[in-house]
Amino acid sequence: MQKSFYDDLTWMPKIDQTDKPMYLAIMETLDTDIRNGVLKPGDKLPPQRELADFLHINLTTVTKAFKLCERKGLIYATVGKGTFISADANVPAVSQDDELDNGLIEMGTIRPLYGQNKLVVESIRQTVQNITIGKYLEYDEPKMKISHREIGSEWLKRFHINVKPENIAIASGAQNALAVTMISLFQPGDKIGTDSLTYTGYKNLASTFGVRLVPVEMDRDGMNPSMLSKTCKNESLKGLYLIPECQNPTTCTMPISRRQKIAEIIKANNLILIEDDTYSFLKNSELAPVSQFIPEQSIYINCTSKSLSAGLRVAFMAVAPKLHDQISRGIYNINLNTSHFNVEIVANLIETGLADQILEAKRLEAETRNKLTDEILNGFTVQGNKRDYFRWLLLPDGWTGKEFEYCAKLSGVQIYCAERFAVGSNPVPSAVRIATASVKNKEELIKGLTILKNLTNKEPDVTPFIV
Repeated sequence: MQKSFYDDLTWMPKIDQTDKPMYLAIMETLDTDIRNGVLKPGDKLPPQRELADFLHINLTTVTKAFKLCERKGLIYATVGKGTFISADANVPAVSQDDELDNGLIEMGTIRPLYGQNKLVVESIRQTVQNITIGKYLEYDEPKMKISHREIGSEWLKRFHINVKPENIAIASGAQNALAVTMISLFQPGDKIGTDSLTYTGYKNLASTFGVRLVPVEMDRDGMNPSMLSKTCKNESLKGLYLIPECQNPTTCTMPISRRQKIAEIIKANNLILIEDDTYSFLKNSELAPVSQFIPEQSIYINCTSKSLSAGLRVAFMAVAPKLHDQISRGIYNINLNTSHFNVEIVANLIETGLADQILEAKRLEAETRNKLTDEILNGFTVQGNKRDYFRWLLLPDGWTGKEFEYCAKLSGVQIYCAERFAVGSNPVPSAVRIATASVKNKEELIKGLTILKNLTNKEPDVTPFIV
């Protein structure tokens, strides 16, 4: 039998007659084929022109369908290589529903330790007794803003950031700060470089605002500088999102030489650095942030939600002077001003020394939990430092992260697979993130880890991971 030209197509969709526009039918067919396993993460799709010829439609229809699929996160295009099925295609995004009390041992969402909240309660009492408390129920006053920025400047010195109060912005938590930054500095279609595995909250923000995340390959020390340089040449990056300290999810911490090299590349390519320094308070390294080397091109974010109290939701942002007006307008225009009362409580914690007591107590408790983790998972490859709030478990041969997450949930434990954190279409490691700080107590931690250990010792036996 004579070979057909179309036999070489990597995907030959069967599209039924439909009243829907053809570009929607292509998208839905692609989605269905991914769900049914016809297409797998990393599979390459045919060139758009060849697919259009196969379907007997015009090229613009296929282009429109592919753009829609890319926005939905089903496919990922790489300059000079083609279009591929995304590594996280049809893996559910982490959402607010995942944080509901569902009867599972929670080791998925990263929650702060709550045992030190009694000190925060004492600070709230002191703040309420302040005779000017009524002012915190009114609109902004410039003097308040100045005093709060001074507190922010003082707080950031603990993390090797020296910034003038006038270059401080304040947001309602790290996620809020990241949203303000994306809204203020980037437009739909702009490209931001990230680690090839990165924080799910940032992935969700990029998807919401139409910003494209471009993966940069990692090694054991975090983002690879040579790969970042290559990406800058191939892609028109506008920004770079980094978590150099306790990278989420892999727990990698960049050595100082790597941070300096990354800073040089950012400067040479005129990128905007968005540095998320959520976990530096744990003092696993005491290294200077990347922002310290390029303060004129960076926005550094440090949040008190994990370090002091989840309920306070205060993030201090050290903003490059040339970007400060844009960030300030962004905060004002979308009404994301942070509660003055919350900031005043944080200020009281810092000024009275209670903040430092809380930080030390959290470090000690995190050490205890990580010691237990190492003891129970002894013999397995578990990345992370002694005070980390989460660990990165590399799975034995035969398991995928998706399969292990699914089986763990059936066994009563919520964890998150590597696929949830993937950017682009490159293969992901067989790994899961375990949030050791999220469980209610040590007994629950031991129970959850024991379940995971027993599961790891078994052979995979799961139904397809379909969502």
